[in-house]
Amino acid sequence: MKHIAKYSDKLLLVLALAFLATVLFRLWINRPQAKTAPPTIIFTYSVNNPENNFMEETFKTLIEEFQSINGEINIVLNAAAYEDLRRDLFANGEAFPGDVLALDLLWMPELLEKEIVESENAAVMPVFDDFEQNIFYYNSLYHNVLYYNIEILKEAGFSRPPKTRGEFLSYVRTIAAQGGNRPQSNGGLALGLNSSRGIYDDVFPWIWSSGVQLIPNGKPALSSRQVIEGLSFLETLNSEGLIMQGSLFADAGKKLDDFISGRAAFIIASTSEIGFVLERLGDEAFGITSIPLPDNYMGKSFSGAAGWTAAIHSASAHKEEAGLFIEFLAGQDAGLTNLSHLSDKALDIAIASEFTQEFFGLPWGKLEESFNEELALMFAGISTPAETAATIQKKWEAILE
Repeated sequence: MKHIAKYSDKLLLVLALAFLATVLFRLWINRPQAKTAPPTIIFTYSVNNPENNFMEETFKTLIEEFQSINGEINIVLNAAAYEDLRRDLFANGEAFPGDVLALDLLWMPELLEKEIVESENAAVMPVFDDFEQNIFYYNSLYHNVLYYNIEILKEAGFSRPPKTRGEFLSYVRTIAAQGGNRPQSNGGLALGLNSSRGIYDDVFPWIWSSGVQLIPNGKPALSSRQVIEGLSFLETLNSEGLIMQGSLFADAGKKLDDFISGRAAFIIASTSEIGFVLERLGDEAFGITSIPLPDNYMGKSFSGAAGWTAAIHSASAHKEEAGLFIEFLAGQDAGLTNLSHLSDKALDIAIASEFTQEFFGLPWGKLEESFNEELALMFAGISTPAETAATIQKKWEAILE
């Protein structure tokens, strides 16, 4: 009997332990689950001027729509100055601007080469050449136009903007000679060459207006008469002091400030700036027009199309969720119509132009640097426009060989 009692005690102990284990297991699996915080995706886009943030409301609307479908993903909107974002992206991987980035298409080749962004997830926004048939998609693009100050032109005796280079020279010469009410400047053309889009926005439009491309079919063609004449025109403006003092290698933001403040009569700028200038000046103070054509040229002008692309930063910890947001953006082009703030005039200019995308997919940073080096020598009087074009031709051939 003692042995039976002994084994009974052991059996009861085992059963008690098993019961306790079962209770503890059930308590564990039925415990309140800690909620996992939804992943947060930082969506960063650039603005030329930190105060010019007209894209914010459009992007907020898109984000709200995305989150109504994908409620488990948080999207944080981050606006960055154009040059700040470019610097952060190319800072040897040390900076992390965000998970999803809205990028200038000109940056993409180098970013992909350095594996800063994910190639398989980049979504290029639609770009069309036939704007009469695809106006709907045109709204996600920008192009450059000539902005002019109506009051300054009237003071100089001009009732309309210049249509040709010869007229433009006559206008700025007259404005500069008058001085008078604008002692802080000559009231001429302000540039913004000290940025990663400087020559694209302030030099190339004068050349494209002659109906030629700089790299047709991917091969440099800078020794043409039209390119040399375009450089000669800019050299004349500089040598006669018709480019605003201090603006030759100023940044894009200063150029816009010079125009809005009335220190400059003209700037070339993207149509994306129309809304910003309207807010500051009103629609009675300024106008926009096509880039003046070479004298006696009757053909179509080229205009540099500028779009944007969304890509995932390689260092993102939420690439799957970021990819879902990019897929959403790629299918929501109609929602981006407010990005370019187009007026009817801007659209008319676009339809009358032939758009070029010749630098997309090429090593823009190297091409830009070599062009700027020779341009500085020309403006310093060290080389002629013809010599400048010939030297750039050789440098670009070496880069693209």
